[in-house]
Amino acid sequence: MSTANEPQLCSGQGKYHTNSPNAKNPRPYVSVTLSQIKVMAANPQSVPKESAQWAIFSTLPSREHAEQKERGQFFALWADIDAPGDLTFSQIVGAACLAVQGQFFAYASRSATETEQKARLIVPLAAPVPGDLFVMLQKILNDKLEAVGITPDRATERAGQVCYLPNRGAFYDWYGADALPVMGADVWAAEIAAEHASRQAAEAAREAQHRQALAKAQERMASGSSSPVEAFNAAYDVALMLDTYGYERRGNRWLSPNSQSGAPAVQLTSDGRKWLSAHSSDAGIGRPTENGTMGDAFDLFVHYQHGGDYNAAMRAAGDMFTTATGETLNQAHQAKQQGLAGSVFGGGLSHVPTPPGKFSLAQFALNGQAAKMEAAMLEDTFAVKGMAIVGQSTVFYAKPNTGKTLLLISLLIEAIESGEVDGEDVFYINADDNHKGLTFKLILAERYGFQMLAPGYNGFTADMLASVLAAMIQGDSAREKVLILDTVKKFTDIMRKDKATAFGEAVRQFVMHGGTVIMLAHVNKHRSEDGKVIYSGTSDLVDDADCAYTLDTVTECKATGKRTVKFENFKSRGDVQHEAVYEYNFASGLSYQARLDSVRRVSGSEQQEVERRRDLERKYERNREAVEAISDAINDGHTKKTDLITAAMNRSGASRRDITRALSDHAGDNLNDFQFWTVSREDKNANVYTLNKPPATHWPGMVAPTPATTT
Repeated sequence: MSTANEPQLCSGQGKYHTNSPNAKNPRPYVSVTLSQIKVMAANPQSVPKESAQWAIFSTLPSREHAEQKERGQFFALWADIDAPGDLTFSQIVGAACLAVQGQFFAYASRSATETEQKARLIVPLAAPVPGDLFVMLQKILNDKLEAVGITPDRATERAGQVCYLPNRGAFYDWYGADALPVMGADVWAAEIAAEHASRQAAEAAREAQHRQALAKAQERMASGSSSPVEAFNAAYDVALMLDTYGYERRGNRWLSPNSQSGAPAVQLTSDGRKWLSAHSSDAGIGRPTENGTMGDAFDLFVHYQHGGDYNAAMRAAGDMFTTATGETLNQAHQAKQQGLAGSVFGGGLSHVPTPPGKFSLAQFALNGQAAKMEAAMLEDTFAVKGMAIVGQSTVFYAKPNTGKTLLLISLLIEAIESGEVDGEDVFYINADDNHKGLTFKLILAERYGFQMLAPGYNGFTADMLASVLAAMIQGDSAREKVLILDTVKKFTDIMRKDKATAFGEAVRQFVMHGGTVIMLAHVNKHRSEDGKVIYSGTSDLVDDADCAYTLDTVTECKATGKRTVKFENFKSRGDVQHEAVYEYNFASGLSYQARLDSVRRVSGSEQQEVERRRDLERKYERNREAVEAISDAINDGHTKKTDLITAAMNRSGASRRDITRALSDHAGDNLNDFQFWTVSREDKNANVYTLNKPPATHWPGMVAPTPATTT
């Protein structure tokens, strides 16, 4: 069949196929025609979905939703019926004939089964339509399918959503008929007009909402507020900005224009002032949280209007709003700053008495104070054993629930009891706890003699910290004081370079005057290529710190409740330990005191065994799918290597390399070391595999190996 004159539609192989320059392995897209797809329906591929061919029914080679919506030319509509309920494939086709006023073809999805006959429909168009109209037609098609009892996946209403092409699975069927005419978009002229009217009404409502918010922002400016960020957030509603920048509203959630998943994963906070996104593709907008990304309206403005340039967005917002006197915020700020050389604590050269004539730096020289400063030097003692030196700033990075607070408090108590530090000089600022947690830690503080502070109590707030540090420096009371910030993100925005730099300078001055600062911070959700945790935020916090560690789980066992974790140093100034390994009981229901009492340092020989176990467990987790497939294949009588590999590949969809690696990694006779089969040589040097017989409580039914020391 000749397809040379047909439109060449965007296509690719596998879910990771992209030409994005930011991708790990960008590849040019391929093309496919509607005629070729019809041929595939009768003779489908049969491969795992992750490596199957897909298409976007546009001639624009792109997977970007916004780009396809703006510049794409589409030659077909489509529907994804991923929840057919009790409908059979034939019933889906019959119902679709009532909804589609023209020619279409259909085929069962790769994941379809006899009991759940999932399907896809493709509706050719008589003439191409632009991306914006395509999105509208997709919504109309899905509405019509719902009206005849078919539940479509609404992700198809995104311009860049890929349609996986015919691919035979456990169940397969297809339908195609060319007798009906190819449908033109004008068939649905009335529905298109209604959608246009709905859009215009929504736009008018958003505009009215914006005018009201803008009036409130002007009132705020008149009352004396001078922050461009506050002004912008007062003027622009978060939901409005999400709609403006292409986030598709789905009930009380939004679907990010950057996402390729199709699941709406953006929602507003309870007060409506911020947004939360679980889309990994939204990373880099706003600031990271434990479960994704968080930001406000201004963060969206920074990203989408100014390419992530915070300073450019600030300047633009500063020109958008005026004060009560008619000045822009930028003009007012410049007037205020004239003649001032600002510092992190708000002081400047205007406060420095200088004689008439030429200005000289000599007035700031330290000469003559060497003896005094030498006497004030601190000996190398540790606020945290072996890791945090008194008189330095140290930051510990870890994932939530790794035990960083528990271990820090345990080691702090040890330092107090050993006399390394005076409890009266330790100020633990607990800014990341609930009332119950704060109360118990306060009991510990009173028991061991250190000071416990918390924002919102006794008049203390997190934004007071820089002023407090300045006051201690000016009052010469910083020496030997130990400040613990749990966690540091409550005191500065570590994702913002300007904020992190100013905060780091405040800490640096405090440390230079004899103080000690210990900070707890979080790591990224994703690990490095070698599996290590990576600190979150800009590099400024690390750059300004004297010492930096990561804390990561090495092993944990639910059966015993024991978790082993390791501190690893990646920056140091002084003689600190490169690594330290600790163990504690993390079992649920355990009291905090009991958990604290369970903390113990792991010896060198124990550490080697722990890390050996860790490596074995990681290897097993990597191979888990292949191990299960191999075990099933051996049980079914495929014991010779070549036959076994083929059978395991067919069961799992794993590659030959993965199956071969698993065969080697898990061969041996020690089940406790994740060795699930032995290998012997028989006639003609054939490798024959035999499953090790496990204890029934460890590996029931030979389905999923679960050695006693694994989670």
